[in-house]
Amino acid sequence: MVEKIGIFVSKDEFSKIAIDQLISMGYKPVLFSFKKTGFPEEIVLKFGDIENFMKCVSMYSIKKIVFAGKINARDIFKKNMAQSGIEFLKATKDLCPEKILKNLVKFITENGIELMSLTEVFRRYIAEEKIYTNIKPDESQWKDILFGWNIAKNIAHLGIGQAVAVKNGMVIAVEGIEGTDKMIERAGRYSKDFTIVKVIKDNQDIRFDLPTIGKKTIENLIRAGGKVLAIEAGKTIMLEPEIIINIADRNNLIIAGITGKEIMDDY
Repeated sequence: MVEKIGIFVSKDEFSKIAIDQLISMGYKPVLFSFKKTGFPEEIVLKFGDIENFMKCVSMYSIKKIVFAGKINARDIFKKNMAQSGIEFLKATKDLCPEKILKNLVKFITENGIELMSLTEVFRRYIAEEKIYTNIKPDESQWKDILFGWNIAKNIAHLGIGQAVAVKNGMVIAVEGIEGTDKMIERAGRYSKDFTIVKVIKDNQDIRFDLPTIGKKTIENLIRAGGKVLAIEAGKTIMLEPEIIINIADRNNLIIAGITGKEIMDDY
């Protein structure tokens, strides 16, 4: 019998690829969402409905779960949240999205369900340490990449965001609750030819939370006038890598996978 695996999805390419990957790994995905996504046979739950989720897990004999769906941090403040979700948040006390997810993972694992890591699901899509594009960073761009790395790591450590826009040693924009794509748009209003550096927090739980770039990110960066996208190698998911590299090359955009050791080599 094919093993069932639960997966939280949203209406995006990330969820679609995750579903396809699980099928290729020999699982039968059981889809959960908080709003209709268009995927077949999905179970749509009221936002925060932990009680009915656990009932479904029992009904389908699910022993593993994947968190692939995007949850907007602003959804935490919804007034029409399921009662079981409200009670869970009251017990959590800290409304930091990462803390909420960690407590949810703790609750799920304590109930005998294993959380499959995104690194396992997306292992073919994890960024490598390399320059992906035909154009390489020049000396000035490398300086901005290294400067941006330090800034991004610091804001990530503080729980502010995971990405920063920089140019000529100046911070143009910092990612907040709006996400990377909106931050890129904001950076484009103040500057052109800027560099985006996107990293992971030092203590980030890679089972459910990994930085991700896709076609939309690249198109937004080109539209905003950005010139370089540096992502943390080994810790960032690249959706549709061949497509985004092709788009980047056609638009003279640089994509670099970095690890931070470049900083040690430089100083």
